[in-house]
Parts: sequence; structure tokens; C-alpha cells
Amino acid sequence: MDQRKRLVLKQIVSRYIKSGEPVSSRTLLEEYGLGVSSATIRNDMRYLEEQGYIAKPYCSAGRVPTEKGYRFFVDWLLDLSDLAKEARLHDQHALIEYYRFPRQELERLLRKTAFLLANVTGLVGFVLSPRLEETELEQITLTPLGPRQLLVVLVSNLGLVESQVLEAQFTPAELAEISALLNERLRGKPLKEIRQFFELEEEGWIEPALRNSLAILGEVLARESRQRLYIEGILSLLESVLEGRDQGDRLGVIKLLSDERRFAQFLSEVAREGEVRVLIGRENPLPELQGWSVITMGYGYGVLGGLGPLRMDYSKAFSTTLYVGNRLRAILSSAERKEVDN
Repeated sequence: MDQRKRLVLKQIVSRYIKSGEPVSSRTLLEEYGLGVSSATIRNDMRYLEEQGYIAKPYCSAGRVPTEKGYRFFVDWLLDLSDLAKEARLHDQHALIEYYRFPRQELERLLRKTAFLLANVTGLVGFVLSPRLEETELEQITLTPLGPRQLLVVLVSNLGLVESQVLEAQFTPAELAEISALLNERLRGKPLKEIRQFFELEEEGWIEPALRNSLAILGEVLARESRQRLYIEGILSLLESVLEGRDQGDRLGVIKLLSDERRFAQFLSEVAREGEVRVLIGRENPLPELQGWSVITMGYGYGVLGGLGPLRMDYSKAFSTTLYVGNRLRAILSSAERKEVDN
């Protein structure tokens, strides 16, 4: 494809994203001043249609992008070295203000991040929390709930909280000793590595309090801890319906978003660490998403991004996701460093 045809395709996609109306050769000439004849533009559009980049809807004189056309447009955006600067100035200001305070309670921070992504981009914004096992243990608390039940609460260095109720019977003195042992010996240890302490009996860790400690911790860690998914902006799906912007299965995608485990697994599989990735239409492996576009980025601890119609503002969605992902990574990395310093 020569340079002029590339430019024509970019302008068609850009114009259609903004207006939602099929783009004609006359519109291209009048609004973009391409410096060639209308016959040349029509020939270029015919070529692009034959190659599957654009299509003619019904009897309209204009053309609309296909998934292949959107992919070309997104790949072009990804190649721009200064894409992150394309967000509007007031949007950048809003992002900076949102993250002015470096230390926030984690759940609130992640929920606000999902809301921010949705609010700035107009898409469904989502944030998948860090995995508990990928963090370090900050504190364990043991609270008796009755004669035979014990509430165990694990707090990670990032602020993740995991609580479970176990069947156990200990005296207050035993619980105090167990709690002190666990916090003294395991604080600051990666949770995924703590299981190694179950192998240390030959090193003399055989006192009853320690055995009881490891038994409690082992039962907690043996249970799968789920990543939490924060989603905001589902109303934007309904708005896209009213505006005629979506082409996907609305009921199917809403059901998918409510299936937290399945959607979280999808995000973990498709996201790339530190890189914004865009899946368009049938590039998505889940059938419910094959009429939509999904933007993801691994932020070092989990995944964030947005979901919306094929006709979305990719430039704005990309730059917002990139900025927010890097900012969230910096905040959580700072939280880790503070824990180490302390």
C-alpha cells in the first residue's frame, strides 16, 4: 500500500470514529485537502475496499472501516513514539490531579483507577488487582470467633487483605504466641515463598507454637486467593447502544463482565507487562468480545485497561491506559520501597 492510500485509510478511520457516519470521497477532499482529484480518491477507496480495509454499508456512497482497517489504524498509533502526549491537556491535568496523593488504601486506589479510565476514555474501565501470592507479608492477625473458630487476616505490603475462618481451638495465650511468631519470622517474606518454611523442621523449628503457626498459615495459603476485579463505566455500553456505535453482543459482554473469574483469566492471558495491547473484534479469543475492542496493559502487579465498541477513540484510549498504567505502577512500587525502608 503506497503512502497516499495509507493516508486515505487513516482519514477514513479517524473521520468515522468521530462522526459515526460513512465517509465519502467528497468528505475526504473537502475536509482533509489531500491535493488529488476525486477520481484518484475513489480509486484509492476502491483498492482499500478490495483489500478488506473498508466496506460499503448498504447503498451509502461512503465507506466504513472493517476490523482490518481498525487494526491498521491502531498499529499506526502504536508506532508513534510520542503517542502518550496526544491526550488532551485538560485530560492530562485531570489524571495528574487524580494521582496527586501517592499513598492510598489499595482497594480504594484500584476502584478509583477503574473509574478514572472509564471517565476519561468513555469506555468500560477495569483494573485487575495484584495477586496475593506475588506480594510480601506485612502482618497476620488471629481473632477467635468462638470456641472452635478462628479468623485469620493476612495483610500484604501493598495493602491486599485476605481473610479466612478456620476450625481451630487455641487459648488466648497460645494465639498471642502464634501471632508473635508468624509476624516476627515471616514479615517481609514473599507469600509465594513462605511455603518453604514448612520444610524447616530439621533445623529445629519444632516447638509446638511454631507447629501450630505453620498449620494455620498452611491452611490459609492452601486455599486459592482470587484476584479482585474492579469495573466502572458499564453505562457507557448502554450509551453506545443508543448512539448506534456498538456492533457487539451487548448481553453477552455484560454477562462476561459479571463472570469475574473468567474475565480475570482472560485479562491475565492476553495482557503484556508494561505494554499497551489492543485486541480488535475477532482478535479476541472470547466469543462475547468479538464485536468489541479491548485495550490492556500489565502494570507490574495486575492488569488494567478498557473495553468498548470498535468505533472508539483509540488514540485517547491508548494514551490514557499508558499513562494510568505507568502511574499506578509507580505508586505501588513506591509503597513497596517504603515497606522495605521501614
